Order: sequence, then C-alpha cells, then structure tokens
Amino acid sequence: MTHTRSKHSRLMIAVLPDESSAFEAYRLLQCHGISPENLALVGKGYSNPDSVGLFSPAHTTWRYAKAGMFWVGSACTVMGVILHLVFKLNLANLDWSQSLFTIAATSGLVGIGLGGFLGTMYGWFFKSSLSISCRNCLARGQYLLLLEGSESLTRKGREILDDYTVKPNP
Repeated sequence: MTHTRSKHSRLMIAVLPDESSAFEAYRLLQCHGISPENLALVGKGYSNPDSVGLFSPAHTTWRYAKAGMFWVGSACTVMGVILHLVFKLNLANLDWSQSLFTIAATSGLVGIGLGGFLGTMYGWFFKSSLSISCRNCLARGQYLLLLEGSESLTRKGREILDDYTVKPNP
C-alpha cells in the first residue's frame, strides 16, 4: 500500500475488534480476488500507522502550519510593500528604504504568525481528524484493515465486509 493516493484512488478503512477477525477479513478479501497490494492490516504485530500514511496529528498539523506561515507571510510582506509604495508611508526619522524595509519586515512577521496560527487550526481540526480517530482505535487494541484502489474496488470490498459482519437487529 502506498503513502500517497492518486487523485482517483479511494481508501476504505474497516475497524475490527481483534487480531483474529482482522486477519480473517484480510484473507476473505484476498479470497474474493482483491490483491494484497491494495490491502494493509494495521495494528499490533502488523503495519504501523505511519507506514500506511496515517501520520500523527502533530506531523499533519505542522505541515499545514508551515504552509500557512509561508503563504500568508509572503502575502503580508507583499501587501506591506504595496501599501508603502501606494500611500508613501514614511516612518519618523527614517529614509525611504529604511521605512520600506521596516514595514515589509513587520508585516511579514505578523503574516507568519497569523499564517502559522491559521495553518495549525486548519491542520488540526480539518485534516487530522481521520488520523486521530484511527489512532484512538489502535490505542484501544482494535485493528484497521485498509483497502486502497478504485471506487469500484473499494465498493466491492465494502460489500464483502458488510456481508461478513453480523448486523444487530434493531
């Protein structure tokens, strides 16, 4: 199973209560013609979450924070330069170039701080939720069966596993 999925690839995650049922579900999917290249079993004694692309929430959050710091910091620096040039802002006792540098640096630092905060919030609340829930299942001793492939392959896998599991009566 790869770390990165293509644009048209889908991921199905099945949470299984113990090792025996996880391995049985893995073998069942193989018996129905799903290649082991599309499958990964995550849990104690099998693959770890990082090796299948379920990075830690801190890793994901830091990646988005860095991107936010770069893009928002750059945009604020450019905005500071444009505002200085348009409004001819001059700080007291500084010549034109010193004033330009001070305004650009200050607006860039404010942008870096703002971008880091926004990137962290975006990464934590919107991009880490799957990783957090999967890691919580693993911490409880459960196992994850991951199936990656086309939409029809993941649908087939879901149907096989739905028939395999017993649904409680309401």
